[in-house]
This record gives sequence, C-alpha cells and structure tokens, in this order.
Amino acid sequence: MSHTNDNYDKKTCTFVINLVASVINSTQPPEKYEDISWQSVIDFAKKQSVLNIVSYACEKLKNKPDPATMKYLKEFRMQKIIVEAQQEIEACDAMDKLESMGVRHMPLKGYNVKNLYPSPDMRTMGDLDLLVDEDRCDEVVRAFVSDGFTFCASGDLHSNVERGNAYIEFHRALINKKHKVLSDYFGVGWERARLCEGCAFRYELTKEDMYIFIVAHVAKHYRYGGTGIRSLLDLYVYRRAYPDLNTKYIDEELKKIGLDIFYSKIVQISDEWYSGSFNGSFDTVSSYIVSGGVYGDENVPLLNTFINETQGSIKTGKFRKWLITVFPGKELMTTRYPILKKCIFLLPLFWIVRFFDTLIRTPQNFKKSVKDTTDILKIDESLVDAQRDSGIKKL
Repeated sequence: MSHTNDNYDKKTCTFVINLVASVINSTQPPEKYEDISWQSVIDFAKKQSVLNIVSYACEKLKNKPDPATMKYLKEFRMQKIIVEAQQEIEACDAMDKLESMGVRHMPLKGYNVKNLYPSPDMRTMGDLDLLVDEDRCDEVVRAFVSDGFTFCASGDLHSNVERGNAYIEFHRALINKKHKVLSDYFGVGWERARLCEGCAFRYELTKEDMYIFIVAHVAKHYRYGGTGIRSLLDLYVYRRAYPDLNTKYIDEELKKIGLDIFYSKIVQISDEWYSGSFNGSFDTVSSYIVSGGVYGDENVPLLNTFINETQGSIKTGKFRKWLITVFPGKELMTTRYPILKKCIFLLPLFWIVRFFDTLIRTPQNFKKSVKDTTDILKIDESLVDAQRDSGIKKL
C-alpha cells in the first residue's frame, strides 16, 4: 500500500471511510484514533471530495474536534450547501432553457446521484454534464453565452460554459471515441434513452443503464489517472436507493464491455467500506483507489502501454522495455538506416550512430528519448499490480 502511505496512513483512510459510512447509514460515527490528527483527516477527506460528509459526522461525535476545527468544518459544510443550491437553480434553469429551445438533452453522472444521498450537498458537483444533440451543440453554447455565461473551452467530447458556481459541460456523446470499447457500446447516448415524463425534450437512461454508465466512468478514471473513494460511494448509494435493480442485466452488459471482473471487485470494496464497520484491510485495488491515482495523467499512457505489452515479471518487463527504447530492434533501425538491410552485422555500430544523430539533428527527440527511458525505470510496480488486478483490459 505504498501509495496510500505517500500522504496518509491506513488509519486515516479507515477513519474517514467509517465517518462517511456512518452518515450514509445514519449510525453513530466512530471516535478518532489517538495517533492521527484532525488535519490529516481534513486533508484526506478534502482530497477525496467527502469533507462535507465528514463534517456532518463530526457533529455527532462524543469527542468533537477542537473549536477551531469544528468552526472550519461547519463553515465548509455551509459553503457546500450554498453551492449546491446555486448549482441546482442553474441546472434547472439550463434544462428549462434547452426545453424551450427544443433541444434534446439528458443530465449525466453527478446530477443523477446527488439526490440519492441523505442530503444533496453531500454530493456536490464539479460541473453539470448535459448530453445534447451534436448538431445543435454550438447553437446551445452561443445561446448560453448570450444569457450571461462565459465560454470556457471546447474539445472532442464537450464544450464548456460557466457562470458563478455553475460550470456546464455540453456533451456531444456519452464517451470519447478514443475509448473505443466503451464508445462502441454506448454509442452517442440516445440509443438507450427515453423521454422523461412531463417533458418534451429531456431524456433519461433507465436506472440500470445509468448505473452501467457510472460503473464505466469509474473504470475509465481508474485506468487513466485514478479515481477516489467517492466514486465507490456513488455506486453504494445508488444500489441502496434502487434495491430492485435488474442485476442480471447489469452483469451481462458489463461482461460485454469487459468490466465484469472490475465491477465485482469494486462492489465488494464499496460494501466493505460503507455497509458497516470497515476493519482497515486494503488490497491492491482498494489501496490504489484511496491513493487517488497519484501517478498523474502525464505518465498514464506509458503505464498503460507497459501493462498491455508486458506479461510476467514487472522488473524483467521494465528492463526489456528500457532495452528496446535504448537499443531499437532490426525493423525500426533498418527503416531509419536502409544500409542495415544488407549489413545487419553493423547494427551495434548504428545504435551509436543513432544516438549522436538524434542528439545533433533532433535535440527535442533526444530529450524525449532520455525522458522515456527514465520514466520506464520509474514505473511503480504497485501501480502495475493495481491495474492488472483490476481486471480491466481495454476501454
């Protein structure tokens, strides 16, 4: 559990998880362990986006934090209540506007989960995700900008606007096409959608399909940069709210996209964490989740390439990957230096030639090559284990 210990020890993680569970289950929260500090609890809970839930739990503790800490927690909770109320108003206004424009739309992710919590401010949203028809997305952005929103950015998947505490992402599809397995399964998103009762243009997924989408979203974050304890809390809260979910259908659909093993693991972890008194036992996957995916987005492509291409010993795989990077094989070298097709015995000499050739002619490529070889040796074996153990193959 090396990555958990980078910033927080097992006791801090366990205590925060049990505090959160007590609020969700309306039970008495556990008392703080003597050898952890409230500051470490606050830091970890804030990083995991559950500090407002922790603040609710602290109100019920027999041995409450010191007055200054309690004041901070109360003010933090009040702030989140205000932000959630403002976001809800903006969300309703946004969907009313899309309805009046005759634009087909569907709220996604957090908006579909927050009202399943004991109080919606316990699940504040970083942004409001709305699926809209791709051919009307630019028109929608212009309409919202003319209404006082500020245009933020536009990418392959969505265009973003903001105003106050409202940050809206207008999605053209549920999943980015670069995640081919998920994109092929979900399509644009309307294929499984149904019209909401009483609306002309607002749509929703079935409870089962929305749950499958949330699971896929968690898997995507887990594989490409890390997820956190709130993601698994969403799944736990969702299952509690809808005990009549068609689990057979969910299991069959997740198997189609290769997430059946991953799902069984995270369901087991979420039940262990949130259904009662968690005993503080972390495996490879749960350790990676509480770490928040500290590897970072920059190095995730290299990590995933390594995982996809390497079997067996991680140390051997790292060394082999490093060798291939420093001493490329015949195919690459003969393409760059055609003379080797006739004189392959000169390959060791041309490795040296390539080194100085790259250094002199393309210094940027040389720097990148040095960085790549260094990054390969830095690949954390525990992260490779976490990805392998997840059961995720391709997304």
